[in-house]
Amino acid sequence: MLVQYTVKNYKTFESENKISLVASNYYSEREEDNTIFLPHFGIRLLKSAVIYGANASGKSKLFESMGFVKNFILSSSKDKQINELIEVDEFKLNSSTDDSPSLFEIIFILKNEMYRYGFEATKQKIVSEWLFIRPKTKEIELFYRNEQHFKIHEKKFKVKDLIDNDRIRPNALLLSTAALFNDKVASLVVNWVANNFNIISGLREENYIGFSIGKLKNEKSKNEILRFIKNADLNIDDLSPKFADYNDLPKDLRLLYDKKRSMGIELFSDVFTFHKKFNQTKDNYTLIKFSMDDDESSGTRKYFALSGPILETLQNGETLVIDELDAKLHPNLTKKIIELFNCKIKNPKNAQLIFNTHDTNLLDADNFRRDQIWFTEKNRYGATSLYSLSDIKGVRKDDLLEKNYISGKYGAIPFLGNFEKLFND
Repeated sequence: MLVQYTVKNYKTFESENKISLVASNYYSEREEDNTIFLPHFGIRLLKSAVIYGANASGKSKLFESMGFVKNFILSSSKDKQINELIEVDEFKLNSSTDDSPSLFEIIFILKNEMYRYGFEATKQKIVSEWLFIRPKTKEIELFYRNEQHFKIHEKKFKVKDLIDNDRIRPNALLLSTAALFNDKVASLVVNWVANNFNIISGLREENYIGFSIGKLKNEKSKNEILRFIKNADLNIDDLSPKFADYNDLPKDLRLLYDKKRSMGIELFSDVFTFHKKFNQTKDNYTLIKFSMDDDESSGTRKYFALSGPILETLQNGETLVIDELDAKLHPNLTKKIIELFNCKIKNPKNAQLIFNTHDTNLLDADNFRRDQIWFTEKNRYGATSLYSLSDIKGVRKDDLLEKNYISGKYGAIPFLGNFEKLFND
């Protein structure tokens, strides 16, 4: 479970900004459904968080920074050569940040232990890197890195040979390298990032629709997705994957197709959806086949694409981050997805959902606690601030949250000019 994420000097984030999933002790609303009590640490975590803000205020940039952290942890020890640049993108609107490192830190809980991992990096090198573990109350430092100087807890993080043999490149993470060499603790952290911390785009479902299509091969998973689809009132009665036709593939893709099939992996080209076709008297029907790509709406296609990641997250108790969750979806559908996570019965494994949206219909105390609602606001110098509704004084649990937000009471809205003066008389 995710506890906290921190970013600094990356894209629109000049100063240090944090999003915390630790529930506030000042609120008691929706405690049973929307929070997770962890007696081992004496804290409650939130099952979901929503982020609002004006266009270009930094909402998506926050999620892009998470995506960078995940990809860099998974690839830095494998793909980077000694002189390759690290793909950090520092804040560009202040000269003081030109040569400063970007900072990232993630805190999460795995198997009753809390991990705090982070690093600072420029395009050329890792400036610092750290990993702490908290079995219960006291935090233990497993390693701290200052460029190519390493302080290691040799009993709990057994990577001394890697350091002594100069296996840690300046542009590679110690964590990733240690996992590559099968260190137990490093592998646990990397595996959590790989499998339990997933970031997807609500605008580009083509990046993960294949994941949902693949689940149709398993009868149990297919039935779960079908129920998810039917409950959305999309008039779809059945689903079936369409496998790629070998003869239709370009020559350069046939070799890839052969390799994938030898590994037991199928390539899909579409999904068949089945709809009822009634007779003239409407007392009988047959099922006819449609194409997801050609015949269904963009909203239906996105909702199906989300089905796999959402159901997988709920079943395994993972953390799912979705940029623009509400895009192409009816507000009632978005609300139902949120309810799946904010429910003790439907989310027994305490999965978490973090998303951004412009849908103010969701700004309601029936959906979220005050500490679940976050905002991004960009100042006159182009820097983003991330803050929670719980940071704002005077907000009561019975306030009309949507009305107050739109009126500007909580900030994080665009300040619009006089559109009537765009044209001459």
